[in-house]
Amino acid sequence: MDGDKGTLDSSIYQAILACMGEGIIFVDKDDRLAYINAAAEKIRNIRAENYLGLNLSSIHSPQTAERVRELLAGMKRGAMPSCTKTIEVKEKIFENCYYPIRDNSGNYVGTLLVSRDITEKELLKEENLGLREQVHSELGFGDMIGKSPAMQPVFKVIHAAAAVDSTILITGESGTGKELVALAIHEHSRRKNHPMIKVNCAALPETLLESELFGYEKGAFTGAVKERKGKFEQAQGGSIFLDEIAEMPIAAQSKLLRVLQERTVERLGGNKEIKVDVRIIAATNKDLRHEVDTRKFREDLYYRLNVIPIHLPPLRERREDIQPLAQQFLNRFAEKMHKPVLEIAANANNALMEYAYPGNIRELENTIERAVALSIGGELRLEDLPLDFSRPLPAPSPSTPPPSVAGSLATTVHRFERSAIEEALRATGNRKGEAAKLLGISRKTLWEKMKLLQIT
Repeated sequence: MDGDKGTLDSSIYQAILACMGEGIIFVDKDDRLAYINAAAEKIRNIRAENYLGLNLSSIHSPQTAERVRELLAGMKRGAMPSCTKTIEVKEKIFENCYYPIRDNSGNYVGTLLVSRDITEKELLKEENLGLREQVHSELGFGDMIGKSPAMQPVFKVIHAAAAVDSTILITGESGTGKELVALAIHEHSRRKNHPMIKVNCAALPETLLESELFGYEKGAFTGAVKERKGKFEQAQGGSIFLDEIAEMPIAAQSKLLRVLQERTVERLGGNKEIKVDVRIIAATNKDLRHEVDTRKFREDLYYRLNVIPIHLPPLRERREDIQPLAQQFLNRFAEKMHKPVLEIAANANNALMEYAYPGNIRELENTIERAVALSIGGELRLEDLPLDFSRPLPAPSPSTPPPSVAGSLATTVHRFERSAIEEALRATGNRKGEAAKLLGISRKTLWEKMKLLQIT
């Protein structure tokens, strides 16, 4: 040490760098490898003497080399004070931090690369994510609750469907939560930052439905004083939810079929085809196959819509979900009405569990809202429930079977999971970490699914 200046000899700096646990690599101003410490040799399984003096880009593939050159050029220009990248090499995960080094005059003299092995840290993170996914899948999806065996395959299809862009047909009795499914799919898709437009096909008269869906030009009819975009144009980049699709008139069905085929719309009174990028989610409480057989619904449109079918079971077939759903509604309405969170009395709980729920989840929600409003004290009593809950109901008729689907539900789930994974891998240049982020799952889960589906 120089006692006057309080500085260290360069050999001491070398010793310090050699002892560090992080991998230290220094690239000089000409992009040549000038220093590699022992930790970097160990982390990357290399010998420094074989690499010193080589241009950094020369030891990478052409594609990676171009990215390295761009990064170093940015360091030289001063465009970035630092840069951090995570890479996978031979099943290990590294965090690489790049820092431009300048002399006292501000001249660029090289780039320092600090490399850390974060494999164990990432695996712990993935394990935690996996546990969270497991808990999540046991409880439901999005805002939906369902731990019953009847709902678990439904959640798997919803999860797989959210990752792809295919058209979806949701079926089920009134009140089973078809709109919630559509919303969950949209919010977990790549379109989540764009609009989700909802259209109730039964609520609009036939004369207005087409103009609402496809828009109109100025002067197209009496009262059309200016042009108006239809729902498809309003949903550009996002999703459109066509509820009660079975009620759509045949004339509008023909135009919807064209949208599905051509991905274009034509406004009323116009002759220009307008490109639309919209994901279509349709729903109905009717058996569309039967509607086709009775000529109330176009067969070709049915097959265009029925790409990914999702059938929601009625609440009477998923009784394990009644209590958690009731508790969710109880908490929500107690907060809304500024009441204490209530306990459900044993006889009231029994009545809730035994009821047939012809109105499904919507009926349960309305029942709990009424009970909270009428409740006195800290308990929700049997007397707070509608009279129907206190008397036996006739046995419900069998629920409408879901539309026929080629293959089992498991096969359908696997098919769409494979499609989603392959699409994500293509989009990310086969980078599994990025593909996992795009799919909203952990890297470990992605590896397991790829192994199960034999994706190489």
